[in-house]
Amino acid sequence: MDIQTRTEGTVRILELTGDLMGGTEMERFRQCIDEAIAEEKVSVVVDLAKVNWMNSSGLGMLISGLTSLRSSGGDLRLANLSERIRRPLQITKLDSVFQQFTSVADAVNSF
Repeated sequence: MDIQTRTEGTVRILELTGDLMGGTEMERFRQCIDEAIAEEKVSVVVDLAKVNWMNSSGLGMLISGLTSLRSSGGDLRLANLSERIRRPLQITKLDSVFQQFTSVADAVNSF
């Protein structure tokens, strides 16, 4: 998995590419969240448009990021979910935990 970061106003955007499978990519994601918190960019949008697959470790990674951001007074929102990515969220009932948007712009504007 690759992560590209950018900032729009006060919102940090993480664009993920590849598969969310945990492991070493979990550490990179954690670093991006920690950097956002350190820079007081606690409103984060995760763009999943280029994510092919996500397993339970990937879900755990997103939950960990959400928890860290909420503990710092922020939030994490998801954008551009394919059906393949949306389905595990529905099965685990996490679709009620994460706010989901059809575009990054909509997610950014929701803050």
